[in-house]
Amino acid sequence: DRRLWYRIGRTLVYETRVATGSGRVLVPGPGGPRWKFETPRGRLVVTSKDVEPFWIAPDWHYVELAQEKGLRLARLYRGQSIPLRDGSQLTVVGSDVVRMFPDGRRAVFPAGTDIVVDGIVVIPPFGTNQRRYRGVLGPYRLNLGDGYAIHGTNVPSSVGRAVTHGCIRVRNEDIETLYRIVPVGTPVYVY
Repeated sequence: DRRLWYRIGRTLVYETRVATGSGRVLVPGPGGPRWKFETPRGRLVVTSKDVEPFWIAPDWHYVELAQEKGLRLARLYRGQSIPLRDGSQLTVVGSDVVRMFPDGRRAVFPAGTDIVVDGIVVIPPFGTNQRRYRGVLGPYRLNLGDGYAIHGTNVPSSVGRAVTHGCIRVRNEDIETLYRIVPVGTPVYVY
C-alpha cells in the first residue's frame, strides 16, 4: 500500500504515504556486483536517529550515473591518481578528491559532487567528502540497520511510488513528526 502507520498499542498515532524500493536490478557489467533495489521485509528496529544526515553514496550510485549518461567508470584509490587528457590528474589529498594541474594549481571538488571528467564517472574512495551528499535524505533519518532507513527526501513527488533503492522515503514534514514521536528501539514491520 506504500503507507506507514505508527501505532502505540491499538491507537493509530500517525499515518502517511511512503516511497519504497523499486525492485529494479542494476548490473554494472560482466563479473561485477549485482544490486536489487528492494525494501527489506520483516521486523526491523529503529536503531538510531540523525539530524541533517549526509547520504554516503554507495558504489551503485556511480554505476547508475555512468549507465544513465553512457559514460565509462573509473575507481579512484587513495595513493593513486587518474591522469586526464589536459595533463592534470585526479588524486586524494586528505579527505578530498583534488584535480592537480601541471603548473601546481589544485582544484578541490565540492563535497557531494558527482565527478565527471573526460567522459568518465569517477568513484571516489569511501571517507572522502565527495561521497557525502547533503540534503538528499531530508532533515531527519530513522536508521533501521544495514544501510536502510526511514528518511525525508529532496524529491517529494516520489512519495507514494516504488522508486527508492531500498529505503523508506517520506515527505520532509512527515519525517520531522516521526523523528519527534518515534523513539529509538521502536519495532518497524515491513510487509
